[in-house]
Amino acid sequence: MKIAVFGASGGIDKFVLKHALDKGFGVVAYVRNPSKVKISHKNLIVTTGELNDYENIKKAITGCDAVISTLGVPMKFTYESMDSLAGHKNIIKAMKEVGVSRLIDWATPSVHYSKDARSFITIIPGIMATILFPKAKKEIITIADAIQSENLDWTIVRFMAPKDTPYTGNVKVGFGYKKMNFSIAREDIAAFMVKQIESSEYIHSMPIIGS
Repeated sequence: MKIAVFGASGGIDKFVLKHALDKGFGVVAYVRNPSKVKISHKNLIVTTGELNDYENIKKAITGCDAVISTLGVPMKFTYESMDSLAGHKNIIKAMKEVGVSRLIDWATPSVHYSKDARSFITIIPGIMATILFPKAKKEIITIADAIQSENLDWTIVRFMAPKDTPYTGNVKVGFGYKKMNFSIAREDIAAFMVKQIESSEYIHSMPIIGS
């Protein structure tokens, strides 16, 4: 199994690399600044590139079985560009061109899913994001729409409050009907995303995860 990871230089990203490599996967990490990748491994290839460099993105994905994206969206009231959305469009285009269909990505519960129950976790985050982070919310929703509009085997993992807390290996999964805490360790998020590579349980689905 070989995967391409976009946004692999910090936060959740470094744990995606760790858990993918621990599973024995070959990993191509596509990053803007390779010095931020602190992991060294025989199965890891670090590729330097920008999100607007389509040919380099396509080269990174070629020969892979799946793609994981943890590309960030600025949680600010406003900002000038939508780099993550533009990057996603290039990733999706490249996946289709080279014949890679499996994509694991992320969002917040601001992105609604048809199986969601009406509950605090599926309603309040969207209201909060509209007030505090309107542009980030718009970008995240637009990315999710772009992913769903293509013929891909996608999974969008939704979460609210990633924390730098210890890894637990214990993740609650639901669609609004299960009680869970918003906060969740970044490594738990990463491990759950990597697990989806070999699982079909949440293909074309948007599980909400918490602790």
